[in-house]
Order: sequence, then structure tokens, then C-alpha cells
Amino acid sequence: MLGNLGRAVERRVGRVIFGSRKWIGGQLAEVAADMHDARILEIGSGRQDMGEDAYSFRHLFDSGNEFVQSDVDPAYGHLVVDVTAMDFEDEWDLILCVSVVEHVPDFRAAATRIHRALRPRGRAVVVAPMCFPYHDEPHDYWRFTVHGVRYMLADFEQVDVRSRGPRRLPFTTLAVAHKADRAG
Repeated sequence: MLGNLGRAVERRVGRVIFGSRKWIGGQLAEVAADMHDARILEIGSGRQDMGEDAYSFRHLFDSGNEFVQSDVDPAYGHLVVDVTAMDFEDEWDLILCVSVVEHVPDFRAAATRIHRALRPRGRAVVVAPMCFPYHDEPHDYWRFTVHGVRYMLADFEQVDVRSRGPRRLPFTTLAVAHKADRAG
């Protein structure tokens, strides 16, 4: 069994080889550019032992937004939110769910709750690995193709899917899912 140092080295090697975090940051910066006076929920903001925002993408968003960090683990110091059981309804303009769904046994329940939590015309950004080493074991359950991500987000009106890496073996899949406008 790997100790903390071994896991940290393994994760860093994965990031160097696959390089997805920088790519994800660039994709999220595009989304963040047009977010003003918005309510944003980040699912899985992560540990704070390497710094308050070491795993968060909060730094990409204008401070005029209400940005709420969350995690399922109360020890991480964020709002405690289980994405499969959260009770939000029509509350958020944007939900970020980056590198979380692979750790959720019932990813369809997570997608349903995210959809419900968004305001009409809200967006969700869901990022999942396709080709990435096991991590955070034993709670690493899934790898998602672009087709799998579209299936997971089928309740959304529009789903724009991008991937990093070769088309037939992408490293990471990122989807921007748009909730319909009830009035329209």
C-alpha cells in the first residue's frame, strides 16, 4: 500500500504525463470569462493541506461572483455536499464538477442532482478522466468516454463535449452542459 508520499508522487507523475489540469484550467477560464454576479458551486474543492485553493478553480472567477467551495469530506473545511443527495433546486448559475464523478458510485444520480440544482439556463462543467491512473483508491470507480459523458448528462438541453488527447484514447473528457430555460 502506498503511503502519502507515494500517492503524491504517483499523482504528480500522472499530471506530468497526461497534463490535463492545465488544459482543464484553460477550458474553465473560457467559461469564467462571461460569469458575472453569478452563484457558482464547486463540487469537490478538495483538501487544503497544500493551500486553501490547491485543488480549487476559484482563482479563475471574478470576485464579483458568489463562489462556494464544497466537498463530501468535512475534514477539508468546505461546505459539506454529497453530489448524489444534495437538496439544491434552481439555485446555481454554474456548477463545477471537476474530477469527481469517477469517485461517485451512482454518477447518474449525481448528474440528476446537478441538473436540479441549476437555475434555468444554468450550466454545469463536468470533467472526468478517460485515460488516467487509479487514484484515491478504493473510491475510484469509472472512466468516461465522450459518449458516456453525453449519456450521463442526457437530461440537459445541450451538452458540448471536448476531450484532451488522441481522439481514440483521450486523457480527459470535459462537458459543458446547458440546462433549458423553462420559459422557452
